[in-house]
Amino acid sequence: MVEPASAREADLDRVDLDKVVDWVKRRDPVRWTLGAMVGVWSVTFIVLGSLRHVRFGTFGFDLGIYDQGTWLLSRFQDPFVTVRGLELFGHHLNLILLLFVPFYWLGAGPIFLLIAQVASQASGAVAVYLLARDRFGARWPAVALSTTLLLHPTYQFLTWEFFHPDALAIAPLLFAYWAARARRWGWFAVAAVLAAACKEDVALALAVLGILIAVRGNRRIGAIVVAAATGWFICATRLLIPHFNAIGPFYDSFFGDFGDSPTAVVGHVITHPGQAVEVATEPDRLSYYRMLFTPLAYLPLVAIPTLFIGIPMLAVNVLSTFPYQRDFKYHWTSLVLAAMMLATVEAIAYLGRTVTARAFLIGLVVATSLASTVAWGPSPLSTKYRSGYWPLGAEDSRLATKRAAAAMVPAGAATSAVYLFVPQLTHRAKIYEFPVPWKPVNWGVKGEHLDDPAGVKWLVLDRLLLSADDKALLDRLIGIEFTIRFDRNDVVVAERVRPAPQPG
Repeated sequence: MVEPASAREADLDRVDLDKVVDWVKRRDPVRWTLGAMVGVWSVTFIVLGSLRHVRFGTFGFDLGIYDQGTWLLSRFQDPFVTVRGLELFGHHLNLILLLFVPFYWLGAGPIFLLIAQVASQASGAVAVYLLARDRFGARWPAVALSTTLLLHPTYQFLTWEFFHPDALAIAPLLFAYWAARARRWGWFAVAAVLAAACKEDVALALAVLGILIAVRGNRRIGAIVVAAATGWFICATRLLIPHFNAIGPFYDSFFGDFGDSPTAVVGHVITHPGQAVEVATEPDRLSYYRMLFTPLAYLPLVAIPTLFIGIPMLAVNVLSTFPYQRDFKYHWTSLVLAAMMLATVEAIAYLGRTVTARAFLIGLVVATSLASTVAWGPSPLSTKYRSGYWPLGAEDSRLATKRAAAAMVPAGAATSAVYLFVPQLTHRAKIYEFPVPWKPVNWGVKGEHLDDPAGVKWLVLDRLLLSADDKALLDRLIGIEFTIRFDRNDVVVAERVRPAPQPG
């Protein structure tokens, strides 16, 4: 008797379903859960960041700096970044950008930089998981704790800032710490080199990590790490960056009365501790600490030795005269957050001597992280999600105008543009943030060696974003040196038609 076709099909369906069930059972649910978290977080912020860029919501500082610099490297041109008025490696020693050059040969640009950073940040949760798994001796609690990194408002805002090498350094620094704890020195070396390649001041965090390695029993390796990290920091800040910018380590000027070199600042703090305490306890500093530590339930303060990995950068942020360094949303907090996350794991490992105590502490920090991301973060979970950080909803009525304006500029033509247009036009040798190069705004260190404005061939401006002085400059240029080729919805594109008047 021949079995009915419908019965055979039903048996085949059951066999296929059984295979799927068996395959799922063989999978590791811990890895699936961790992978799903990392994947959802990555997709969320890649989509939001991409939307922000294509809708003209990204800035020349700092996205335009790194995109133009990497593009110039990929074309084997002198990487003098005209967005900043400095050589790329005279700004910061971000050698990690060299790894992106092959992708720029294939047409990469700002969206690639976003994807690279988000993927790097997301991998940081894996590093936290590995460390927590080893320190707790349990996997599910480690997965739970890894969520706190992804939930931290600062970690999310780093993707809103779009791209910065500081954010790239977090994951390799976390992996380096885990590898040191696990005594996997080959992996440690790889992670440490990658972290140091992101920016020169990562070396300070690695030097402290070297001290911890020595104190924890590996004196020889610890001494090597301290020596290598310190040597690299001195070489980068005192030799290489000054060589590339022909000026010097100009960031030393950010510390006001505390001094104009690392040794001077440290010496001033030691000899004038009262002044340092007074500055460190000013209202904006106290608010900064609150925004950083509240999501982690202040647990990092229990593991002070590990927290010291981020203390050099925290001290820089607190003592600096530059206010953005104390805004929890920006890249200056990257290394501090990495150290805080490591210290949180160590604090729970120290305090959570029993399963119950550990579960309570992990539950506490997950709860405070979730509450903080709802209150302060930029993610879809946050009450601030629709407050303007992302260009959600209907498209800007002027978006088509902006796209048409940017498309008018010939490839490679020297251009001065308003800051929202700069990241759309950075793949050229000369791109300036208007009113540069007519005025030295955010150019070089002190406005030195300003380029000749006679070389600018196109202007791409939005009158709604110009100051009164910039509007007056535009009015002077139009009709004398430039003629308007496009003027719609306050967006102006002008082409040079006459050389600049000669002085006298």
